Amino acid sequence: MRSFLISLSCLLLLVGSCLLYTNYSDNKIHEFTDTIEQDILADVEDGNWEQAKDRFNKFEDDWHDYKKIACFFFSTDKLNAADYSIARAKYYIICEDDSNSSGELSCLKEQLKFLHDNETFSLSNLF
Repeated sequence: MRSFLISLSCLLLLVGSCLLYTNYSDNKIHEFTDTIEQDILADVEDGNWEQAKDRFNKFEDDWHDYKKIACFFFSTDKLNAADYSIARAKYYIICEDDSNSSGELSCLKEQLKFLHDNETFSLSNLF
């Protein structure tokens, strides 16, 4: 009976931490995509490059903070792909290239949604 309770406690701890992380991740990914779409992409389309650079740098810092935790739950390859996309978008914003930067930001937004959707607990992801 004692081993059963210990096993049950460990299982509940694992499931609880995964559920907490899923909620945290959902909030952060929505925050990231909203920041890209409403702030950075809008600044790029308006030609407001300095503000776009500042907002993108803050986004990049937030992403790296999030990635420190996400690496325990997400595939490293998918996180690296998002990093590559962030690096390309940063370069395009620095060069003030509106078509490439807006395209890469849109790609990054979809990539973050795809990353989150593929890692959530659902029947379609389990089978």
